[in-house]
Parts: sequence; C-alpha cells; structure tokens
Amino acid sequence: MSIPGGLGGPGGGGGLPPRPPTGQGLPLEGIRVVEFSGLAPGPFVGMVLADFGADVIRIDKTNATLNPDSLCRGKRSIAVSPKDPDGLDLLKQLIATADVVIDPFRPGVLERLGLGPQDLEKDIQRGLVLARLTGFQRVGPYANMAGHDINYIALSGVLSMLGKAGDAPEPPSNILGDFAGGSMICLLGILFALIERSRSGRGQVVEADMVTGARYASTFLLLTSYLSHPQYGAMLNDGTDATRGRNILDGGAPWYGVYKCQDGGWMSVGAIEPHFYKVFLDVLKKALPSAPAGTQHPSVKTQFDRNEWPQMQRYFAACFAQLPRKDWERFFLRTDACVAPVLSRDEAALDGVIPGANPDNVESGNPVVPGVAPKLSRTPGRNPSGSAGGEWEDQGAEMLLTPGEHTDDILAELGIGGGDRRIELYRRGAVDGPDKPEGLIRSKM
Repeated sequence: MSIPGGLGGPGGGGGLPPRPPTGQGLPLEGIRVVEFSGLAPGPFVGMVLADFGADVIRIDKTNATLNPDSLCRGKRSIAVSPKDPDGLDLLKQLIATADVVIDPFRPGVLERLGLGPQDLEKDIQRGLVLARLTGFQRVGPYANMAGHDINYIALSGVLSMLGKAGDAPEPPSNILGDFAGGSMICLLGILFALIERSRSGRGQVVEADMVTGARYASTFLLLTSYLSHPQYGAMLNDGTDATRGRNILDGGAPWYGVYKCQDGGWMSVGAIEPHFYKVFLDVLKKALPSAPAGTQHPSVKTQFDRNEWPQMQRYFAACFAQLPRKDWERFFLRTDACVAPVLSRDEAALDGVIPGANPDNVESGNPVVPGVAPKLSRTPGRNPSGSAGGEWEDQGAEMLLTPGEHTDDILAELGIGGGDRRIELYRRGAVDGPDKPEGLIRSKM
C-alpha cells in the first residue's frame, strides 16, 4: 500500500484495497490501523488516528452484543475468534494489510495467540508499526498484575505530589495515567515510527506504558520539585507528607487556587508573576474598596512572604464570597490578573471554547463531543458528530459500535464476500456479527 504524503513506505501487504478518500484532505488518509478492542486508553489511540483520517478496524470478540467503548467514532468492527484456526488466519491476513496494530493487552496475550512481535517480524520488516500499550511496565514485578490509572501514577511518583497539605494524595480522575501517560505517549510513538518508516521502509515495535509515560508527561513537575526559585521559593513538593500542598503550584500559595463565590460558583486564580499579582489585587480593591471584615488588603511586596499566606488566604476567600460568580467574571474579564471562572461541563461546552455548542443541544442533555485538536491549517481532522460549530453538530454523538457490525464488509474486502467460505466462518464461530447468514441478527447499538 502506498501512502500519500511519504508515510507509507512499503506498508500494507495487500488484501484490503485502500478505502476511498473522504475528500477532506485528512492527514492520515491511506493509513490502515488494526485495533484490538480494550479499555479506554487503547481505543482513544485508535479514535485520534481515525479522527485524522486513518481507516481503523476494531477487532471485537465473537458472541458479544455490546462493547461499552465510547471512543469508537470513525471505526469499523469485525468480530473474530483468534482461538479458532480460521479466525487466527483471518487476523493474520488482516494484519498483513495494516500499517499499524494497536495491542492494548497485558504482556504475553498476543504472544500466546501467535501474534507477538516475533510472529509478526516479516510484517514489521515490510513496514508494520506494532504499538503495545500496557499499564505497568512490560518487565519487573508488576508486569503481569492488573491495575488502573491510580496504580500507575502511584508507581510513577507523581501521585505522591498531588493533593492538599495534610491530606492524602489525590488522583486527577484517570487523565494522567490512562490518557496523558498512556494514549498520548503511544500516539507519539506511532507517528514517530511512521515518519521514520518513510526513510527506512521498515516498521518497528512501539512500547508505551502508563507508569513511564506519566513520569515523562510530568517531567516539568518532577524536575522543578528539585528547585527553589530565589524569589518565589519552592514551586512544587517532593512527594512527602511534609511538603505536599505547601508550595506555589501545588496548592500552597493563596494566589494560585480556587475560591468559592457568593452563589456557590468558583473562580480560579493563577496570579504567580508579580505584575499579574498586582493586577489581581487592583481588581479586588476596585470591586471591594473596603476589605471584608477581619481582613486587610494585602501588599504586592508581601506576595512571597509565606508567613503572610494564611492572612492572604482568608482575605481572598472573604472577597470572593462577597459577590456571585457572574460579577467576578465581569470584573476580571480582559485583565491580566490570571483569573477565570470554573465552568461546569455544560457551561464549558457553551462558553469555554469557540465555537460554542448549540444551547438547544446542551439543554436537552445531548452529549457534546469535544472538538478535534490540534488544528491543522491545510489538513485538519474530521469534525466529529455532536461537536460544536460543524455540519454534524445536530447529529448524535457516535459513541457505541456493535461488535462485528462491519464483519461482512471487511470479509468482502478480503475476498470472502459470499459462498461457502463465508458461511463456514460464521458457522464455526471464527467470525461473528449482526449479519450472520443463519439469520440470528443482533440489534445494532
């Protein structure tokens, strides 16, 4: 398969013809991805590749009516049983047409199926990129253990640095390990390998794990924790109970945090630099010429005096509690005070980004899909259904994909579009899908 734009090299081994161009000039058009179904981090990798034009085929289990994967837009699904010899042969045939394979499993799973790096060496030499994404590192005492984001960032050292002074470490949902350290690092590896393939003509194995990835994504946090600014003091903590949450960027500084307003809304404050801090204080004094009872207006000169921080904290909390959030938004808008409202999910969809979502869609409770990022000037990504400002905004979000929904289509592309061979594959359970010839049609999700 020859891929436009120089990424293709010798990629693709024949079998499936390239899908027709969309006409949108997407940057990954012509790249074929085989994604083994898994939990959120792996599907996110495939979703991003699909958003930017790749033909992503998800490998689902047979005899499954639902895969609760909400990151499936732009993909096709074929349900195959690799435990059946014919199903395994079909997978190998499909992989022979691919540019990228996404392996989301624990170490050893694909190897036991005969689809590990050694088994696919010929495909890798002809240009296949085998991307392997694990939670724990592939070697070491945790390699074969089950885990989740909180466990991965715990081992990375980063979780110990997150949280309030005197409290337990606080995980930031599953963003840091699963998606920043896992999906995005894996995506980088895939794109790097495709770029290198355009020079060498060969593929390679991309190894990504969420422990190493979370540490890499947190390089600034980890390295800065060793430093103390001559004026500001420590920016971040060293991951011990004695220092966590007591510094500038980790919740200790009163002018870098979140404050509750009179109406229960919240405002975020990030006035680190002295010239921004001065603007912040000036706006507060303009809004409230008299300091709230029991407090006094701080001086710009005492910003980094940690002995003054408790008093500043009380002052800022008392100030924000005097007025509703909408008033504080008005006071701080278009200033350099580094202050912004904390928007809810629906508020952010309407007003946090440009273009904002259709208010009718938000009020009706329809999912508002985040827009594709980054923006490319000449070959932008595909605007997803349900995202704001596009031709598909009023169409429902593409969130579920029935296992095997495209089995027949993909079989046809592999030259197994009809006849006894197709029937036998279904009969043996080597493949599955809602359009099986026996007429046992599953409802599409």
